[in-house]
Amino acid sequence: MLLNTLFIVLALFSFSTLADHKPGHAKLEWGIGLVALSMPDYRGSDHQQNQVLPFPYLKYRGERLRVDDGVEGRIFNTPDLLLSISGNGSLPSSNNNGARDGMDELDASVEFGPSLEYRLHHDAMTSWWLELPLRYAFTVNGSPESIGQVFHPRLAWRKPALQKQDWKLRFASGPLYADKTYHGYYYNVENDEVNAARSTYQADSGYSGWRSDFTYSRRIGSLWLGGFVRQDNLSGSIIEDSPLINDPQNWSAGIALAWVLSEQ
Repeated sequence: MLLNTLFIVLALFSFSTLADHKPGHAKLEWGIGLVALSMPDYRGSDHQQNQVLPFPYLKYRGERLRVDDGVEGRIFNTPDLLLSISGNGSLPSSNNNGARDGMDELDASVEFGPSLEYRLHHDAMTSWWLELPLRYAFTVNGSPESIGQVFHPRLAWRKPALQKQDWKLRFASGPLYADKTYHGYYYNVENDEVNAARSTYQADSGYSGWRSDFTYSRRIGSLWLGGFVRQDNLSGSIIEDSPLINDPQNWSAGIALAWVLSEQ
């Protein structure tokens, strides 16, 4: 279970933020940390859960490959067009979620996939990017199972850490689209799962709601502080009518502190 939680935490903080190798930044950093998370069982659930989990801290800033709040590959001969790896994740559903009473618990999941990113505008301190991530989702408990695909086009404002102790900030917002398999994993209700408060439901592919993220991080001596705040709005989505959705607007947040053990 520990390995699964580490994958989840890595995914939750894999917002593909520009990882420029500025003076004062080490090329390789690694360490250990703890993260506190508060998030719903799934998007649209009114049941919030809180977790404190360990995670590995790793940053690498090479000329072509960079691992820094995400994985980024510079395969194009321009700083305005990047190919990165986008990630996300979810915790397993809790066993006291009333909306899913009598149903199988949801496994923890991770989502990974390519993200094509184009810089629309920049100045000396900040930049605006169009990000086009396509992610493939898998459960991580026991044998991994594919649970569909998610597309999340978004507009992102970024402020990189020009100096080692500067704040790195990012805000991104855009629609979510998912296929039938992904929606079905979270929101389908089969005939044998129907009760007085829950009718049968079969999800379709399409618009999955609107998501906005704010992430932040900073080095403080040998410590790294980082976190995120996320808002999901499922109003007007294709899965809004699922009986498992009882709160169309969700908030998630996380804050992490890591001890940097080595810098090279």
